Amino acid sequence: MNPQDTTIQETDGPGVAQASEDGRRGFLSRAVVAFGALAGLGVASSMTQTALGVSPRLRYYRDIPGTSDIKVLNYALALEDLEADLYRQALMRLTLGGTNALGRRIPGLGISSSAPDVEYTVDFGRIEIEHRDFLRGAITSLGGPVIPTFKYDFGMENLTRKQVVELIYTAERTGVGAYLGAIKFFPRLRFLQIAGAIQGTEARHTAVIAGVLNFLFDQTIQVAPGPNVNNGIDQPINPEDVLAAISPFIVI
Repeated sequence: MNPQDTTIQETDGPGVAQASEDGRRGFLSRAVVAFGALAGLGVASSMTQTALGVSPRLRYYRDIPGTSDIKVLNYALALEDLEADLYRQALMRLTLGGTNALGRRIPGLGISSSAPDVEYTVDFGRIEIEHRDFLRGAITSLGGPVIPTFKYDFGMENLTRKQVVELIYTAERTGVGAYLGAIKFFPRLRFLQIAGAIQGTEARHTAVIAGVLNFLFDQTIQVAPGPNVNNGIDQPINPEDVLAAISPFIVI
């Protein structure tokens, strides 16, 4: 197994992604906390605003293009696009480094490809790419405008190994609440069922990453809502709160 080849690779076709077979085996940065909007909702606020010059593009739900199903699918696409790029940059940071879409060099931490955080970053990154490409295809099939692909600055080059994993955990947990908060916007059962299925996957990702944090860093994070915590039910997060939190990371 070659630890130097852990790049998440994408094909040209929608909904199709692959990881190099040789490489199959958190967010602190230079400025202030940007996920404070979610802190009161119980979401860890380790995702932080990055370099000066970051320009929010999706501050409000009204900024999402389209109407009806197209609008809410574009909202979901915005989340999946961010997560797909987050995993890509996280893999660079954990392993041997690379260059993000902004042309910024991310030095690698040299973590083994067999380490659990690296393995799950590869696997879950592939899944987020598939989610992203599936949603793009669905919007296109409806004839609607598709939200543009953005570039993101997570300040990844400054994160420790633990902070990278915490960042992933925060993003996945935010995704769980975001899909729950978007349910009321789906007018069609077909897409509501799909969103529910994706939300279930995000929840399992959250549980696994919580387990990785507990295993690697002696944390005591619950893998699911515990007893006497909102009756053991994940809480929805309103789109306005989610967009206020993620928009500072959108550069162009």
